[in-house]
Amino acid sequence: MDKIFVKDLRVDCIIGILESERVKTQPLLVSMELEKDLKECAKTGDLDKSINYAALSERVKSYIIQRKALLLEELAEELCKLILKEFKPESVTIRLNKPEAVADAMATGVQITRTTGDYNDY
Repeated sequence: MDKIFVKDLRVDCIIGILESERVKTQPLLVSMELEKDLKECAKTGDLDKSINYAALSERVKSYIIQRKALLLEELAEELCKLILKEFKPESVTIRLNKPEAVADAMATGVQITRTTGDYNDY
């Protein structure tokens, strides 16, 4: 299956359960990989047959900033649902990285994959 991806989209946001995380923004790096058949887009040059990664990035970024989630796990699940519903890929993998969460680690976070079959309302 063909894939569209966005790697390490930086979003400065409120995320986390600690008191200090609820008052000051911190960077969140968002990577997305969407599976979609791109043959028709490649053949016709019609972006409507693909997924506009700029629009995808802006939608995800605005959702995260407004959401102010407590847990990466809940945010990842919500983003998968949103992307599957609004952008219509076959599947989506979301990786959320809080680079400042653990002082001696380069990356900490979660990664989940969901398909249209994971939700009954699509």
